[in-house]
Amino acid sequence: MTNYFFRFSLSFLVLACQGNTVPQFRVHPADSKVRLSQDIFYEKILPTMTGKKVMLATNPSGIGTNPKKIINSFETHKVTLEHLIGLEHGFLGLEEEFSQTPVTMDSTFQRPLYHIYRIKDAELRDLVKEVDYVLFDVQDVGMRCYTYLSVLKRLMDALKNTKTKLVVLDHIHVAMHLPPMGEKMSPKHLNFAGEFPSLLITGMTTGESAIFYNKEYLKDSVDLTVVPVESYKRGMYFEDTGIPWTTPSPNLPMVDSARNYLSLVLLEGVNVSVGRGTQAPFVYFGAPWMTNPEELANKLSTIGNKSYYFSTVYFKPTFGPHKGKICSGLRMNLVRPDYDPMLLAYELIRMMKETYPNDFKWSKGSVNHWVDQLWGNDHFRTSINEGKTYQEFHETFRSEEQKEKKRIEPYLLY
Repeated sequence: MTNYFFRFSLSFLVLACQGNTVPQFRVHPADSKVRLSQDIFYEKILPTMTGKKVMLATNPSGIGTNPKKIINSFETHKVTLEHLIGLEHGFLGLEEEFSQTPVTMDSTFQRPLYHIYRIKDAELRDLVKEVDYVLFDVQDVGMRCYTYLSVLKRLMDALKNTKTKLVVLDHIHVAMHLPPMGEKMSPKHLNFAGEFPSLLITGMTTGESAIFYNKEYLKDSVDLTVVPVESYKRGMYFEDTGIPWTTPSPNLPMVDSARNYLSLVLLEGVNVSVGRGTQAPFVYFGAPWMTNPEELANKLSTIGNKSYYFSTVYFKPTFGPHKGKICSGLRMNLVRPDYDPMLLAYELIRMMKETYPNDFKWSKGSVNHWVDQLWGNDHFRTSINEGKTYQEFHETFRSEEQKEKKRIEPYLLY
């Protein structure tokens, strides 16, 4: 009997221990030690704004996720919400296309919503002078081509040498472990998705970018306050923080979409769909002409040190390239977040061009190729056309990355 009880107890202990070894691939928010900037804002910053007028730039990835709390909290502290700034995807983050008019009336707050990419610089400067504070709070992904940094730059340019204060609520993004990567934007290719003066991957948070731009380009002429995230240490991956993912735009609904975006965004410069208008944007990519995606998947398996793999998929986009057509292609499956997005972007497009020489095309606008406007110049595209390896391509701007890393160091908060 005693022997039986011992064996039963041992078996129970083994099973219990096995149950505790189930892998946990992200931290539950209840266990997070990181404190969000919006929580600090409501507790410490908002009470200092009593009796003031505010212009707000946010969406559901920031305090815009709870409009009722904004309304109630502003009323409690007698803060007047004067204007809203419309980001690329609108206040609710649901719009796929840019607004065609400079100003609309927001139905949530019943306030004017000014679409910053439609109004003139002089008009924006007049608007910011009408308020005491501009409050900027959105999630970014650490890339220049993600247009929220362009919005921040335009606001800061308008605020230069005014009495209006700028408050930026900082966010941790999916590229926090990466240094600055890529090249700068050339004047010839300047566009709304490339206005911020950084490399393609910035190496900074939104708040750090604001401090950097104010010091390096505006001579501290903006009265800036950055509210940092508390208890975050640089190098922690987003999934380790316990911070819930709040969708910053319609096509980044998941953390994996945002991580994949770091490399797959450059596919927007070629004639494929990146899964916009499907259930898996920036996870799926393909085209009707990609008839043998297994071949491309096999080629891609030779790079990345098993940080990711690609599996075949069929999908039908509801908008964007190949709208309404059945596309065959690949699904990017991320295994580890510590991959080199620039290497993957280059090799993926190079191998795609090599595999489908008669169907692959660089997409072009009225003036420039789209990939040039994303990368910042024509170097990415011409290097692939010339058959250069990624190592040959990277060697030409490696020193620029190293210089940029040193340049931004004084402005890092974490």
